[in-house]
Amino acid sequence: MERAVAIATTMLAVGLMLTSASAQTSNTEQAAASLPAEKPVKPAAKSSGGYFIEFRAARIGIYGHSYVAYGRLDRFGNPDSTTYADRHPMGNYAIMALGHFVPVPANTEWDPEVLDLPIAHKYRVKLNDSQYNNLLAAVKRANANTSYWNAVTNNCNHYVGQLAEAVGLRVPGAFHMSMGFIPDLQEMNEAAAPPMADPTRPAKSPKKKSAIAATLATETNALGR
Repeated sequence: MERAVAIATTMLAVGLMLTSASAQTSNTEQAAASLPAEKPVKPAAKSSGGYFIEFRAARIGIYGHSYVAYGRLDRFGNPDSTTYADRHPMGNYAIMALGHFVPVPANTEWDPEVLDLPIAHKYRVKLNDSQYNNLLAAVKRANANTSYWNAVTNNCNHYVGQLAEAVGLRVPGAFHMSMGFIPDLQEMNEAAAPPMADPTRPAKSPKKKSAIAATLATETNALGR
């Protein structure tokens, strides 16, 4: 009798444990079902719209200073990130004045105060991946090879011209005032670009024109006979 009571008690306890576990599982499933479903994470939209280089002439002194701004464009065509580069004499105005006669130490470390100078002219060109990689390599070479500054043989225009050539642009003579060098750079390259066709006027087929001309010539000959 005692053994039967013990077995019954054990079975009752196991049943209560199973019932409790089942209830907890059911409650957990109901709670999980009541939570809002997680939305799938969408991949971030690409913001790159290509690259650019902008050639600038700043107003300072008699002939100004040329430098470049370059970087990535966003999908709207606006600069998303910008880096600046130039070559200038190391030291004060006395060193720069001396650099008109003899080579003086040069510097390519960017000076943020240049951005405070008023811009006389700027010319922006969009770049593809290949052109941008060429530009980065040219900046690295130009910065590594900077040994001196001279107003005649190795000035800021020479530096800017090296970067312009790296992206495939034509470059005017560097012996310019900077405020004339950048406008000449723009004019030279825009004049060299082929004119764009008017999309509202489709071009006439040369073959069709030749056929019409041949027909007119035939009719003229027939009338002449």
